[in-house]
Amino acid sequence: MTRIAADLHIHTSRSPCASRDMTPAAIVEEAARRGLAMIAICDHNTAGAVLPAMEAASATPGGPAVIAGIEITTREEAHVLGWFPSAEDAGAAAGALHVDPALASAATACTLSQTVDLIHRHGGLAVAAHVDRRSFSVPGQLGFIPRDVPFDALEISAAGAERGRAAAFASLGLALVSSSDCHSLELMGTGFTLLDVEEPAFAELARALGRREGRGCAIA
Repeated sequence: MTRIAADLHIHTSRSPCASRDMTPAAIVEEAARRGLAMIAICDHNTAGAVLPAMEAASATPGGPAVIAGIEITTREEAHVLGWFPSAEDAGAAAGALHVDPALASAATACTLSQTVDLIHRHGGLAVAAHVDRRSFSVPGQLGFIPRDVPFDALEISAAGAERGRAAAFASLGLALVSSSDCHSLELMGTGFTLLDVEEPAFAELARALGRREGRGCAIA
C-alpha cells in the first residue's frame, strides 16, 4: 500500500470562472511539479477537458493519474462533484444534464437527489462539494445534508480544512476529502487528500473512500 497526494477538484479554462492559463497541459505539468499523484478535472457541468488532460498526463514523465470529473450545479444551486471511471462515463453524465455550453455554470434541471442518482448510474462517485462554505454547498443551500441522499464523500474546502472545519462533519460517517478547487495554477495543491492505495486509479479511489480492503483516505 502506498500513500499518495490527490487534488480532486481542479477547473480548466472551460469553466467560465477559471483563468485562461488553466489548460490541460499546464495543469498536468503543475501537478507533476507539486508531487500530486492523482488529480480530478471537475469543470462546471461539462467533461470536455478530461480527455485532453488524460492525454497530456500520458505524455508527461511523472504525470499524475487523471480522474474524470464534473462539478454539477443542482436545481437547488448546490455543487456536487462526480468522479467517474472514464472520460466516456463522465461525458455521458454531462450529456444527460442538457446544459447550454454558453451557460456552463448555471443550475441544471436536476435536483440534488437526481444528480447523485445520475452520477451513480454512470458508475461514478458522488461528493458534496465544499460543504463548509455558505454558498453553493449542500448545507448552504438546503440548511442541512440529507441523510437519504447517498453521497460517497464530503469535500471540505482548503481553507476550511486549515481551520479545522472537518470536525463538524465527522459524525455523518462519510469519507472526508479536501481539494484546492483551484481556478488558477498557483492554487493547485493548496488543499489535497492523502489516499492509501495500491495505485493511483479510480477503482482504488473508490475503495479508499469506502475504507475497503485496507485502503483509506485522510485530509492532509
